[in-house]
Amino acid sequence: MSIEALGIIKNIMEEMNLPYAFMEYMPDNEDSLPNTYFVGEYQELEPLNEDGQEEAIFILTGFSRESSIRLEEAKKEIKKCFPQSTGKVVVTESGTVTAIFYSNSIPIPLEDDELKKMQINLTVKEWKVEE
Repeated sequence: MSIEALGIIKNIMEEMNLPYAFMEYMPDNEDSLPNTYFVGEYQELEPLNEDGQEEAIFILTGFSRESSIRLEEAKKEIKKCFPQSTGKVVVTESGTVTAIFYSNSIPIPLEDDELKKMQINLTVKEWKVEE
């Protein structure tokens, strides 16, 4: 997964006003984690053909001290930005075409009654220009 694709996701999360960080959320002040925030990571998939397409599953893990409903609302916003059927398609400065699709979500129960957690999976497909 390219740095450009990671940047697309970061920018869209910022546009939606959803606090987000890649791999680890580090607040400006150690005592001030937002009530709801997301952490991203990815898993690259083995190519199935030779058309130059690269594919990855991008995992957005949401945490909320507000409620499970706040995570459901955030999921709805994310699903709208990355439609399942058409995806969010971006042509980057390098000429790479990136398409990002909402795949599914999984509410994750925790033993901490105050913290709610949800995993949202996005499919990321990239077609790179040969250098």
